[in-house]
Amino acid sequence: MLEFLIILLFAVSVLIAVSSIDDAFIDLIALGIVRRRVPQLDDGEIAVPPTAVFVANWHEEDVLGKMVEGNLARIQIPQVSLYLGVYPNDTGTLRVAEELAAKYPDRVKAIVNRLPGPTSKGQMLNEMFAQVFASDDAPELVVLHDSEDVIDARSFPVYAAYAKENDFIQAPVFSLNRGKGAIVASTYMDEFAERHTRELIVRDAVGAAIPSAGVGTCMTKRLIKHFLATRGQVLMSGTVTEDYILGIEAKRAGFKSAFAAISRNVDDGFDFVATREYFPKTLAASIKQKTRWVYGINFEAYCKLGWQGDPWDFYFFLRDRKGMITSFLPPISAVLLAFMLLGYVDLADFPEAMGNVVIACMWINLFAFVTRYVVRVISGYEVYGKYDWIGIAIRWPAALYINMAAVWRAWKTFLGESQLATKPIVWSKTEHDIPDDFVSANR
Repeated sequence: MLEFLIILLFAVSVLIAVSSIDDAFIDLIALGIVRRRVPQLDDGEIAVPPTAVFVANWHEEDVLGKMVEGNLARIQIPQVSLYLGVYPNDTGTLRVAEELAAKYPDRVKAIVNRLPGPTSKGQMLNEMFAQVFASDDAPELVVLHDSEDVIDARSFPVYAAYAKENDFIQAPVFSLNRGKGAIVASTYMDEFAERHTRELIVRDAVGAAIPSAGVGTCMTKRLIKHFLATRGQVLMSGTVTEDYILGIEAKRAGFKSAFAAISRNVDDGFDFVATREYFPKTLAASIKQKTRWVYGINFEAYCKLGWQGDPWDFYFFLRDRKGMITSFLPPISAVLLAFMLLGYVDLADFPEAMGNVVIACMWINLFAFVTRYVVRVISGYEVYGKYDWIGIAIRWPAALYINMAAVWRAWKTFLGESQLATKPIVWSKTEHDIPDDFVSANR
């Protein structure tokens, strides 16, 4: 037993240290580019071409009307229209979509799927692309959104500016502020703030593939028509994270991609131009949603995309997929630390060379833990304008548990239900929560 604990402690210490050094590498690169990648944005200076916002729906009759009217009030740009994808057998959502199209004929269009629902978000979007781009007056840009999104009107001039040189543009996505009591939902605030003010900016700077976040994703007509002409659909069918895969495929097809991290530097933080929304607030819903993300990115995308790409793409594939192992390390390390404190294992029991490595890794991991905490606090300030030292400390254990549980379920799905990602997986929809006031909703 002692020998097993020694080997396990050594392996866990080394793996955490390697992962921590990997994270620190991203932080170091981000230090030199974050401030420079947030230039001032002046509204109205850039002409916005005809732009379609695609929203795929299934049983969204309770939120769709409020979302559409709320975002139309925010987006005072006549060139921007909302295209609502609905199923013929989803009579409630279909009725709401047709009423909205009749009420706002110049700004809203209902696209009825030729198949009864539910199919998948990817199939619905592919159906919308096929119908809209079959005509000669198809929009110049398409932006993907969900029925719970609070859309930033300033994003459309940003897309138009970036589309002059890029065909695939991803804008930041952040959680709306859930308040002090919503620990589970607020973990998304911390994680998205860190990822979208650090990692994706680094990916953009080094020229790596930019994965789609599923919302706030803009594509040019040129890119869309390329996919329609070469394979008859825009998004890969039969997948649960077709958006992530789309971003990788855009680069592989030779199209330029960008992460558009644009903001106004204001007194209370960085006012990012970004999509904002509420994320799940219950433990079960969060684990369910993240299981789909983990399975799709770590397992399904790995099987379908492999490792093809330049060295930076390979490196970020490693970062995207390391979670299938590293998510288990924090709880394992906590148990091993308890064993050490209780005297079941002692560093004196280690061979000298191995013990020295473990001690070095422990110091690295302690420093990395503090650094990660500080980085997360700073990221939260840049998005929400507040240094939430206590809140992040409280939410972090919850986030670690959610991620571990999601990875565990994703492994079970990969090994069982999907038969090593060879069979498509059916996922039920996530319940949506939207703000009462869309016009003022921001943080």
